[in-house]
Amino acid sequence: MRDWKVILLLGCFALQLVINLVFYGFPAILFSAIVPESLYPKIAWSLPFLIFAYFLLAIASLYYLGISPRLERGRLFGSAYFVIGSLGSAWVISTISSVETPLLPIVFGVWLISSLVGIAALWLMEEKLPALPAAVMVALFGISALISAATAQWVVADYYVHAGSGIPENATAVVGHPVEVPPPNFTNSS
Repeated sequence: MRDWKVILLLGCFALQLVINLVFYGFPAILFSAIVPESLYPKIAWSLPFLIFAYFLLAIASLYYLGISPRLERGRLFGSAYFVIGSLGSAWVISTISSVETPLLPIVFGVWLISSLVGIAALWLMEEKLPALPAAVMVALFGISALISAATAQWVVADYYVHAGSGIPENATAVVGHPVEVPPPNFTNSS
């Protein structure tokens, strides 16, 4: 039987993979919260690239931990992936002011916990990951990264539409203050 730390690490990667496949807009919220509001208008166009680079860290970690075993490289890439995920999740959780659904803080809380457990498992494990599960997760993380990066593009376009119309709020404003839009006037003037 495999070492429990290997199973725990694979479980953390798998849990985050499932979360991102189900909630593929999750990384856009994560990076929208991490990037300071003063800097966001200047680099909003790079959001899809940031998301893709973030998931490349997970892909590189899984590759070096299982497919081409270089455990130290895999640990470094995995640590960067999990640290960014845990810091971003903690930041989003701390900045959520009012949310219509409690699902968002729950998902970010699960991501935070799985990132922290993933860091611990990453540095405690002593053997390489099984190559087949690592290869499957590399492929699925690649698909997930492409979907998340592609869908983040509409967030960027929507942000620039809002910014161009004089509404300075981020289109992914799950965090921050909501913009109040007056209700439409349907009175008949004829």
